[in-house]
Amino acid sequence: MKNSKRHIAPPRLAEKLLLWFLKDELAEEVLGDLDEKFYSTAEKHSTRKAKRNYWFQVINYMRPFAFKATKTQRITTNLMIGHFFKLSWRTLQRNKIFSSIKITGFAIGIAACILISLFIGHELTYDRHYQNQDQIFRIANQYAGTGDYGRWANMQGPFKPILEDYIPEIELVARTVFWKWGDVGENHIRRSDTNANIFESGFFYADPELLEILEIPMVYGNAKTALTEPNSIVISKSKADKFFPGINPVGQQLILNDRATQPYTIGGVMEDLPNTMHLQGDFILTLKGRESGPGSTGWCCSNYTFYIRTKPETQKRAIEQKLVKVRDTYVMDKLSEAGVTDLEDMQKYRSYYLQPIANVYLNPEDIEDYQQHGSIELVWIFGAIALVILLLACLNFINLSTAKLINRSKEVGLRKVVGSFRSGLIWQFLVESVFYCFLAVLLGLVFVTLALPTFNFIAEKSLTIPWTSPWFIPLLLLSVLVVGLISGIYPALYLSKFSPAEALKGKTRLSRKASFVRGGMVVFQFTATVILIICTLVLHQQFNHYMNQSLGYDKEQVINILGLESLEPQKRDVLKEELLRLPTVENATLGDYLPVSGGRTSNAGYWLDGRKSIDPGFEAATWLVDEDYLQTMSMRLVEGRNLTGQSLDSASIIINQSMQKYLQLEQPIGARLIDMFDNKYSVIGVVEDFYFESLTGNIGPLAMLQGKGSSTLSVKVNTDQLSEAVAGVNSVWASLKPHQPIRYTFLDDRFECMYDDLLRAKTIFIIFSVLSVTVACLGLFALSAFTIEQRGKEISVRKVLGASVSRIFRLLATDFIRLVLISIVIAIPIGWYLAQGILQDMANTIRLSWPLFGLAAIIAFAVALFTISFEAIKAALVNPAERLRSE
Repeated sequence: MKNSKRHIAPPRLAEKLLLWFLKDELAEEVLGDLDEKFYSTAEKHSTRKAKRNYWFQVINYMRPFAFKATKTQRITTNLMIGHFFKLSWRTLQRNKIFSSIKITGFAIGIAACILISLFIGHELTYDRHYQNQDQIFRIANQYAGTGDYGRWANMQGPFKPILEDYIPEIELVARTVFWKWGDVGENHIRRSDTNANIFESGFFYADPELLEILEIPMVYGNAKTALTEPNSIVISKSKADKFFPGINPVGQQLILNDRATQPYTIGGVMEDLPNTMHLQGDFILTLKGRESGPGSTGWCCSNYTFYIRTKPETQKRAIEQKLVKVRDTYVMDKLSEAGVTDLEDMQKYRSYYLQPIANVYLNPEDIEDYQQHGSIELVWIFGAIALVILLLACLNFINLSTAKLINRSKEVGLRKVVGSFRSGLIWQFLVESVFYCFLAVLLGLVFVTLALPTFNFIAEKSLTIPWTSPWFIPLLLLSVLVVGLISGIYPALYLSKFSPAEALKGKTRLSRKASFVRGGMVVFQFTATVILIICTLVLHQQFNHYMNQSLGYDKEQVINILGLESLEPQKRDVLKEELLRLPTVENATLGDYLPVSGGRTSNAGYWLDGRKSIDPGFEAATWLVDEDYLQTMSMRLVEGRNLTGQSLDSASIIINQSMQKYLQLEQPIGARLIDMFDNKYSVIGVVEDFYFESLTGNIGPLAMLQGKGSSTLSVKVNTDQLSEAVAGVNSVWASLKPHQPIRYTFLDDRFECMYDDLLRAKTIFIIFSVLSVTVACLGLFALSAFTIEQRGKEISVRKVLGASVSRIFRLLATDFIRLVLISIVIAIPIGWYLAQGILQDMANTIRLSWPLFGLAAIIAFAVALFTISFEAIKAALVNPAERLRSE
């Protein structure tokens, strides 16, 4: 018996479910239709069948178009995204070679970006670990005259008590000495109870307050008292473990350079200084009681670098202004007494600048000092290179994704026919892009892991991948998402807009606008690549120019024997005499001043005698040399005579040609000079200008006075059998100093070390140029593959009509070569501009010539032609029957 409408009703649970997920604008109409169907079925059949059919219809409405934009939509989206990942994996498996190229190109870009990011991150973290970060500064002098500007860090030693007494906003002041003075730099060191010397480096002088200012943690001893006693020393924990394993070494004594009567007493042990601190060293020598020598106590010489810690919330600018007032009030008279003559110029143009401690390493203010620095310019350049390579990788991904779009056009058309919306297709391609980006990041991390040791060696860093940092993995995942979406948005929008009918008929074609965009991508890629090649060639030629430049002396076959500080002066003379008896030794000189880095440096002010109170004077490098120095270094006297080594030359001076120009002397021999300490000299010779500092600067004035070195003996050997010469030198040394191993270097090696920064920059540019070329070639490969895919039937028809392989190759290559030539035309002026910028801060630079730019163009053209040839020749050799079979 049939039931009436009064006794039956649709299932309430199914109705509630429908209303829960169904869009509100569809609910009334759908419910009406389902109710009508329910009662109709109940009348014709049964209530049970009507309810079963009702549930079936409700479940059938669970489709994307019907869902509310709420939780259900997100659930469905999550399910669909999982499905899209499966489709991405299947697509990868169907196109293994092409997908591998796509992922590898992306991985190269990501790996380069990660490596550079690690480098930049390391450079930017220097000196950012202090609790009183905003209160720690380095004081610099500042000159701002008409047409001249400069900053330098060195100041006079007596400034310290002036700052402590008259500027209460400064809590602590510490002087430091980093230039080669006293025991700064390298020494031979031993415990007081042993005889064997060990070579160590990393010595510098500092006031006791430095430990507090730079918040250096102590393992043993107290930071406030560790350096308060004369001849006290603080050593690092690693050196304490080396010299005094397992014990507290405070109170123990160390002997430097066999000066047993002047031992250093250990006042404390500090933690090893972090590698992200600009101040590096293992031995801090106290300045307490170090009050001997010219310039150490007087106002004439600026030998110290000052660090200060200010009181909280003190304004930096206020202290800078107070420094000027204190100088003008308390210091000017002392400077005048010391013989400083440019006091009026000083008051008018000179001031002070407080450099924040975090700026010291990268030194963006370009403050001159004696410390090692990073390069803020290099940070910016590397950052730009990282962005360019990552952008090239993204463009490659776009090109490679769309290169195979013809093969996927029917897939798109079929999905649209069965009900897929464009939004769903866009999501599918975006998920695929993110999936490929994820795989590329994994592969990129593998590349980074493999390349990091080599990169550290080249860059002289100790970078590590920060796996344990809480930000690293989330940042990588965020990068995957952002880069994946950016790279995939163009292919997703383009592929998803195909008409189903045209796609299923295989009639999809690129519009002229799309072709222009794709060509523009390749032009951009090769433009960036050619620019990198140009910069690399410029650095390479500049480096070779320096290595082959005429220096004014002969750096070949010169051995520098180091560590003579531990020998008595008489034994140094004996060592020289014994070495001169060797048949392989031509000349020898005792001189600490060498025309390479790492030697002793000193400067002094000079005037023509009688004009010290009239003329401003100038500063010249001042070297102590013996009578054999010029001959050993093959330096040429252009006027006058050499030093004799006799007492009659104690007031004689040899100047270089640059100093002659500064003095404006037409007849320099016999001219009388006076220095800042009122010592008077007579010019006896003029030496031909030679590069005694880096070739990147100009040759400055140089004065040579008679004297002997205490740390270095240079030997000129007359044979190519260096091993024989070194063996003889070793034998002589061992007979004089059996408890200290000989330490020597070659002058030409030390010369090359002066240009390590340039060599590193050149090497890194080469590496990233190769990566850029690789990535750009993958992009060109993508475009050639895409175009050949589009023109496959045309090529087959041409072959049927008799076209040769060479003609087809020319047909296919012409468009690509045009793009590369456009890139070269755009890149050359940009590359010239950037090369000028690289060279503008250097002296003695190469001339930029067209052959250099032509070589860059040839390299780019040859690589592009090789890349194009692979796909073009392959297409030209395909059997036309395979492509025309469906026609």
